[in-house]
Amino acid sequence: MVHDVVILGATIAGLTSARILARAGFDAMVLDPNLELRSAGIGHGVAACGHASTVANMGHAYGGAAAREHIRRNLEGMAQIRKVLARAGQDPDERVLVDTTGTEADDFQEIASWFEDEGADYSLGVGGSLGATLLTTALMLNPVDYATQLLSQAQQAGVRVAHGVTVTHLRRREGLTDVLYRDNIAWASDMRVVSGIAVVDTLGVSPWGRAARIGPAQWVPTVRCTPAEPMEEVQLIGSGPAWMVRPDGQQHLVLGQKATLSAIDATTKALVGWVKEQGWKVEKVGRLAIDPSDHGRPLVGASAIPGGYYARGNGRGELMNGTASGTYLAQTLIGWRDAGRPLPLTSRMRAQSRKASQRVLERVGFHHHAL
Repeated sequence: MVHDVVILGATIAGLTSARILARAGFDAMVLDPNLELRSAGIGHGVAACGHASTVANMGHAYGGAAAREHIRRNLEGMAQIRKVLARAGQDPDERVLVDTTGTEADDFQEIASWFEDEGADYSLGVGGSLGATLLTTALMLNPVDYATQLLSQAQQAGVRVAHGVTVTHLRRREGLTDVLYRDNIAWASDMRVVSGIAVVDTLGVSPWGRAARIGPAQWVPTVRCTPAEPMEEVQLIGSGPAWMVRPDGQQHLVLGQKATLSAIDATTKALVGWVKEQGWKVEKVGRLAIDPSDHGRPLVGASAIPGGYYARGNGRGELMNGTASGTYLAQTLIGWRDAGRPLPLTSRMRAQSRKASQRVLERVGFHHHAL
């Protein structure tokens, strides 16, 4: 069967793209190697319009235009999150993000100007116990709960999602890419084929991501702990073993700095020590596998897959980067952005026809569910 878009990975990026495409009338299918919600229900569950250190690194490495584009994509991603929650009848949990990750006060002044250019809400402070701080708005979600809504809404819009399958080969034909895959069962031998006019790979640590020159996976230590007094805001910390502290009911979730596989044990030990120094009781220690940040540049665009696209959306930044990347790619394929290659005119015309039919059906109370 030929689809407009075949998406590899039911990640936040993959499901976000699929939902937007399907609601715009396009035919999308998602292939995921994991059990339901495993690829999307991970990470810290915090989205923001940008982190000071990331935006500063991007500005220094690629220039102010790239930094502003990063902020703009994140704002569009946050708007998508609010739409998903609104459709589910839920209010967003908005928190203050206290960001001290900028290196110097001058960095914060430049970063603030980029935030202002893109219309982001922020306030800037210098001095005090935290030093220079950037205050913005963060959306805080339970990753599994949000992934459940995202998957459900994508399927309601007509997206077919196949879990527990592994892509084994890609075969390029004229105007199409065949994706060969099989079930993740030891004795299964039947190979299935699905074709897409475009293919989107959101598995940042997949072989296809590696082929697109994305480096090997990195690791982030995590500690769930009980503090003496739970805080209300989300904190990004400029130095030391901890990188993010976010509230989670009466507990805190603390994430450390990125590390290689050989260094993750030492990095985890340092983070546990930092948590204990705060007087917090350690409840559970873990780690996240992530794809490398490349200075935080949103890695979306052409991939090593013929006729395909690549989106970053794994690990600790899955909600923020995944939503931003998935939204950007969907908009590109639909033709809502000047950059990139939209789907062919024939696909867009069919999508407009499907969208018109969907609106009629929705008026009479019918919702399409994927088989």
